[in-house]
Amino acid sequence: MKFFFTAVLLFCVFGIHAQDQNLDQAGVRLSAQERERLQLILDKPIDESSLFSSRVVLHRDKDLAAFKLGDVVRREENLRAWAAIDPQDGKWGLFGFLMDTQNRAEGYRLGRELVNEQKWPPNRVRLRIQLARNFIDDSNLKESAKLIAEAENILRSDVKNMPRQGNTTFWILRAEVEFYIAKAILNMRMGRWQEGIEDAKSAVVKSVDLSKLMSMAPTENAKQWSYGTMLHAYATLGQQQILAGLYAEAEWTLRDAYQRTKTYGMPETSMQGFYNRVADYYMAVGQFDESYKFAVMSEKIVLDQGYQMGSPMWLWARMRFNSALIGSDKWQEALKSFDLVDQETARLGRAPRGAQSQSLLRGYVYIRNGQFEKALSILQANMNWHVNNFGEDHYFTSVNRGVLAVALWKNGRVTEARQGFDRAVRGLTAPESLTGDYVETAIQQKISRFILQSYLQLVAQTADKDPKDAELIFQIAEQLNVSKVQQALAEAAVRSGVSEPGLSSIIRKEQDAKNEIATLTNYISGQGTEEDKRRNPQILTQMRERLREIEKERREYKVQIQKTYPEYFQLIQPKPPSTQDIARQLQPDELFLAITPLEDKTYVWAIDGKGEVKFQISNLSEADLKKLVTQTRKTLDVAELGLRAPPFDVNSAHQIYKQILAPFEDELKRSKHLIVATSGQLAQLPFAVLPRTPDSKSTAWLVQDIAISHVPAANGWLALKRLSKQPTAKQPMLAWGDPAFDANPTTSIAGGGNVVRSMAVTRSLEASQRNIMDAANYVAYSKIPPLPETRDEVLRLATILKADPQQDLIMGHEATRSSVLKQSASGNLAQKQVVVFATHGLLAGDLPQLNQPALAMAATKDAKESPLLTLEDVLSLRLNADWVVLSACNTAGADGKAEEALSGLARGFFYAGSRSLLVTHWAVESISAMNLTTKTFAAYKQNTQIRRAEALRQAMLDTMKMPNFSHPTYWAPYALVGEGGR
Repeated sequence: MKFFFTAVLLFCVFGIHAQDQNLDQAGVRLSAQERERLQLILDKPIDESSLFSSRVVLHRDKDLAAFKLGDVVRREENLRAWAAIDPQDGKWGLFGFLMDTQNRAEGYRLGRELVNEQKWPPNRVRLRIQLARNFIDDSNLKESAKLIAEAENILRSDVKNMPRQGNTTFWILRAEVEFYIAKAILNMRMGRWQEGIEDAKSAVVKSVDLSKLMSMAPTENAKQWSYGTMLHAYATLGQQQILAGLYAEAEWTLRDAYQRTKTYGMPETSMQGFYNRVADYYMAVGQFDESYKFAVMSEKIVLDQGYQMGSPMWLWARMRFNSALIGSDKWQEALKSFDLVDQETARLGRAPRGAQSQSLLRGYVYIRNGQFEKALSILQANMNWHVNNFGEDHYFTSVNRGVLAVALWKNGRVTEARQGFDRAVRGLTAPESLTGDYVETAIQQKISRFILQSYLQLVAQTADKDPKDAELIFQIAEQLNVSKVQQALAEAAVRSGVSEPGLSSIIRKEQDAKNEIATLTNYISGQGTEEDKRRNPQILTQMRERLREIEKERREYKVQIQKTYPEYFQLIQPKPPSTQDIARQLQPDELFLAITPLEDKTYVWAIDGKGEVKFQISNLSEADLKKLVTQTRKTLDVAELGLRAPPFDVNSAHQIYKQILAPFEDELKRSKHLIVATSGQLAQLPFAVLPRTPDSKSTAWLVQDIAISHVPAANGWLALKRLSKQPTAKQPMLAWGDPAFDANPTTSIAGGGNVVRSMAVTRSLEASQRNIMDAANYVAYSKIPPLPETRDEVLRLATILKADPQQDLIMGHEATRSSVLKQSASGNLAQKQVVVFATHGLLAGDLPQLNQPALAMAATKDAKESPLLTLEDVLSLRLNADWVVLSACNTAGADGKAEEALSGLARGFFYAGSRSLLVTHWAVESISAMNLTTKTFAAYKQNTQIRRAEALRQAMLDTMKMPNFSHPTYWAPYALVGEGGR
């Protein structure tokens, strides 16, 4: 008996990386000779008088040929003819094909008949799973769950007891792969994301086993469709990781998946959906140029297969094309693309509907191109749809309301715009909203930032006359700064909180509700076509009712968390403070400087201890600052060049000072401690190196006149001020240094001489250059550059702080992640004033499946034990430290990603109980670095009244006086992040 399944598999939900000049396509491009051979098979007539078995073989060959050639019309014709003579294989193939067409009702009828007709256990499982997948697509989750449960019972009973002979093992394994895929997708649709990911991983494991049994496949068709099933397992896992925001894990899944598309020889014509998801992946992580390349590849396949411009299949590819252009700020090209969509759909008499209309993005593009009336029209219609489907204050409704407010403002309707902005921002930042824990893609973050920026620009027009508006723009700016790092921190906080007694049960319920809301929201957002309405007459209404019900439950969970665990709630959803909140925490000789760069200007506030607030708008844009910071850093991150180091770029650095700080000269002169709150490019630069004059011969460094500390955002600083009122720890120090990244026993040697601490792993390789098709781009953990010179440093610190080297220094192979967690669990960590991690800091993506910033600790011989102290781990620590020293965690990185990671890591340590961090901004030279840290702590130890920021300042002044270290690359790499007071 032959068992054959010819459903079109959606092995299209994962991505690969494009090389810059030569895009390596995942599918195998058919040669001219192969296309000719397949066309001959497809054109060969079938002799109706021939043997039944001969006709079946030819129908099967024609089906495979049509699939590889991408000829959907001829494929349907052949399948219908086959089903007419073969009520098993032919009928099954037609069922699978029809479920991806407009003839789904006919497909459901065939599927039900096949479920009742099939008796062989593996086929009984597979048909139920296939039908369950179709019900999931139509949001009939109840029927889908019923069929999956039936399939599981058959697997556990009838299939389990079958003798493994012939190709039975092959079909059983195939059924198990399909079962886990369907179960994973159902779990995701129901908001059980973790369970869904685990099921998808099981599907991948089973698919690898299946690949070893391809010699058992009874036909070439069965082999090809099984390859598709295997790739679909990877697709499901990759898609779920992307939706959950686990981009680094998704990237690793995609690498493996890409290699298998090559191994299996998947035809290029089958890769259109694959390329769509590639584009989606790069869209999610903000690599818009890469996303664009794959959108173009997808569109080409659609057109080559004979679909017309304006058709739904073309629109799915064009949607990614449009989104990539918007992400890259190519506004005129995006406008032309939308015009082409309108032109071609009008030609076919079918306007874009539902998700394919891209109404929000259209409105955004119209605004950017000055077509304000057109934007207003489409956004008002889109607003009505969102209110009807999601309610007045849902997150998605609030986003649309915010962009609509921009359109109202640009059309001169200022009063309505203000009202729209006010309500939109409340919806985006309210405790019960999805903001902060909804996994936003890069383009969604871009739109949210556009709304806040536009709101700030509008309110700034009246801020000089209205004190309330002056206060409001400060809070909007704070929200802009916080949003840069909030998502990763919130996700880590949630995972960390799950282990906290009492809090854990509430979090799990709240997270399950959040995930179900996100799934329902995404599904409803994609509906709206006439086909959807005919297919789902009652489902959308039921989903909207369920959405309202689960949102109410979630609001109650979040209120419970906010009341019972306020510090945790402030971490996952921080509330912007007022200027007076900040002023009340300042000493008379302190000045708080809040800086928010936007795409047109930079907004700066200076707040002193008397409550006086001075506001200034600089003409420097984000792009201007990026250029100046980049130019300045090129002359700072040069320690490894020694005497060949270029002179410091005084001009670029002074331009920053002149535009940002010079307007506050009087305030600076009255102050001894400057607290700087900023994000983005400016946070990659220690303000100590800013020259107050343009004179390069006798540079007047800012740090010569004032101590400086940095904070990621104002609300975090206020939390630290509250923490500083607690009694300090009594014991001096606990340090981890020179971790052994290679688990094999070797002898670490203390460093000596002029050594530069190399930056870890792939930091020198821009993320956009890292090729997902080449796993060799990742450095093996054992090959991470060691840090033997840090032994001398921590020994000197131990001497200065009067710590016990035998008890308080954990070095080499002992400096493991587990040793940190054990010190915390025992309570010993909370007894230390100073905690040192002399190791590399890693970013998400620096190592395979690393989704959050982490510290690289010593490796162990247990492959299952992670050597990484992640942000999630940091949040679980119990500290009461005045200082945490990260002496090799550098912020040099692509597009501010490292700065954002450092900000997240800093807030993690603050939440754990540290008052400040001492961090490096670039790779440091060991002797000057040792001088800086030892002199800092010597000053701090000797003078019980000295501020932490002042202790660092004195160390900097001492180091710059040394003949070999006058260049700021040596004396300025360290910055104090957090509470710079005592």
